[in-house]
Amino acid sequence: MSLINDDEWRIARLERLGLKEDPFKLSADPRYLYLGPEHLAVYRQAQGVIARRRGLALISGDMGMGKSSLARRLYDVYSSEESITISYIHTAAFKSAMDAARQISMTLGVQPQRSFQRQMEELEQTVANAYTSGQNVVIMLDDAQLMDPEALEVIHRLYNFDYDSKVCQILAFGQSEMTGVFETNRAVNARVFVRLALPPLTLSSALQMVLFRLRVAGRNEALINDDAFELLYERSQGVPREIIRLCALAIDELLASDESMISLDIIREVR
Repeated sequence: MSLINDDEWRIARLERLGLKEDPFKLSADPRYLYLGPEHLAVYRQAQGVIARRRGLALISGDMGMGKSSLARRLYDVYSSEESITISYIHTAAFKSAMDAARQISMTLGVQPQRSFQRQMEELEQTVANAYTSGQNVVIMLDDAQLMDPEALEVIHRLYNFDYDSKVCQILAFGQSEMTGVFETNRAVNARVFVRLALPPLTLSSALQMVLFRLRVAGRNEALINDDAFELLYERSQGVPREIIRLCALAIDELLASDESMISLDIIREVR
């Protein structure tokens, strides 16, 4: 069977289930981002850090918890606001303070300089000018657990301004090891305004996420029976990415069968 025919076959089978498209793709489609109570609480606190100019926030979570999805949602929301200058570095694997200064500068339109001191002077001036003109500078660092501790000197310098409120808001997203990175620099660690953690989804939130994705794809009814979902949830341990992965495998099994619902037997087959 050719690739085109295979795609046509899959679309036809999805339509048989009342779906216009695959609801469990692992791609970061913003239409499918579900913020349950646990993640919505973190999202709103992150918004508060930005809106109230609170400064530095650390948002941690294990792999697959949705940190990057949350970061991208915040970026999408604020990038269209005229009063906010926002930058998003999707992999903050800074190898040095100079590397951090240059990468952050580039996202804010600051030209690269030959020395760290000169780079920081240009970056600080840009941030200060934005502040005095009423702009709120937001710097988002994803995968911040990958940065070298030396890179924290850039954050330290950006918070040495003497103004009524923080000249820039830095939101660092990372795995739990990120905490250890920040603890290597007492001055920066002491400036952390809030430390937020993305927890696993509860059974109820996990079910609502799956139903939400089905609705986006065109189906308003459940596609998995209760016993099957309980086993899927148990195997996923409440990790959003793992729930979606298992649902994707279960959909594959369902499409290859004559069944109309994901059953316990199907979930037992997927790994």
